[in-house]
Amino acid sequence: MIKTLRKNAKYFYFLFFLVIITFVFWGVGTVDKQHSPVVAEVEGQKITAERFWRNYEETRRIYRELFKEKATELEQSLKEKVLEDLINEEVLLYLAKKYEIEVTDKEIQDAIINDPRFQRNGVFQRDIYFQILKLNRITPQQYETSLQREMTIRKTLQTIMLAKDRTDISDEAFLKSFLKAVKSKISIKINKEAIS
Repeated sequence: MIKTLRKNAKYFYFLFFLVIITFVFWGVGTVDKQHSPVVAEVEGQKITAERFWRNYEETRRIYRELFKEKATELEQSLKEKVLEDLINEEVLLYLAKKYEIEVTDKEIQDAIINDPRFQRNGVFQRDIYFQILKLNRITPQQYETSLQREMTIRKTLQTIMLAKDRTDISDEAFLKSFLKAVKSKISIKINKEAIS
């Protein structure tokens, strides 16, 4: 199994970003209920069980599409993977806040206008934008908040990767090592009972 995971490591990073982008459409914080058990807390930012299970089910679906017959074998460690990804998201957002990495309203607007899903013949169409959001049962404000979150994570990752000055280590290994070092210095509480 470890050999399969190593062989498909690039898929896991692709999957990590795919899950983030998927939740841009479904939102991340607006559906979480205040009474939902907390699975983890990163520097005071709570990851609810509801959010965890949404991510888990979506990731599981993607695994089944990508890995077909090997999906069941890989799903055995999926809970830990999803929890780690959610914690990593919060760590990246913590770093963004700490180092004032921000996404401007203009950047969000440009991302929406340049998104081919909202265009007809290469031109942004407001009616298509609102229709797609309505079909996904989210408001423009929810979508833009989720998009800002996703873009902030991406911008933070890009900033981190600029700090990589060694060519003898892969981007994946560098990022993993970097996040591990950050996690060792901040408050992270995990409640695995909430997902068992």
